[in-house]
Amino acid sequence: MARAPVGRQQLLDAARAELLAGNGQVDLHSLKRRSGLSTGALYHHFGSKAGLLVAVYEQFHAGLVAAIADDTLPAGVHWGERERVRTHHFVEYHFADPLAELLLTRIVREPELAELESGTLDRLAGAAGRNIRQGQLDGDISPGIDAELAGACIIGALRYGIADQLRRNPRPSTEDAAARLWDVIAGALTIR
Repeated sequence: MARAPVGRQQLLDAARAELLAGNGQVDLHSLKRRSGLSTGALYHHFGSKAGLLVAVYEQFHAGLVAAIADDTLPAGVHWGERERVRTHHFVEYHFADPLAELLLTRIVREPELAELESGTLDRLAGAAGRNIRQGQLDGDISPGIDAELAGACIIGALRYGIADQLRRNPRPSTEDAAARLWDVIAGALTIR
């Protein structure tokens, strides 16, 4: 992924660090200290503190989309095997980013992010629905399942399932969490 211009990237990196240090909160004075930039730089690059949070969220989700893209999956395998690997990538991405738990549980409650989260989930659910429809055409999923509804349910299950797994103490391994979530998905879709 291409990096943002220096001042912008400094602010993004500082905001991520502040979110982690502040358990989902960003203090502007700490952000300025950490980034070495002025409040004016924040407003120049992002328009507001909310704009900065939106950019952090967008950067996170752009990375997620890249991590689960079709070109990251094995070719020439059954639909179910390919999607099991995609589920593993989904879990792995979230488990590797310390900001994931905050983005899934606390930060998304910010009004500026709620609309963005809704749009992101709609796009992910739409893609999942189309993917499930392809699984039906391939004969791996029952044609009686409503693909769009199943896509929405699976994305919701993944989102909340990941949040649950991230909060557990001790946290399960990526492999265990992915296997648990895949069992739920495979069961819901009655994958043949």
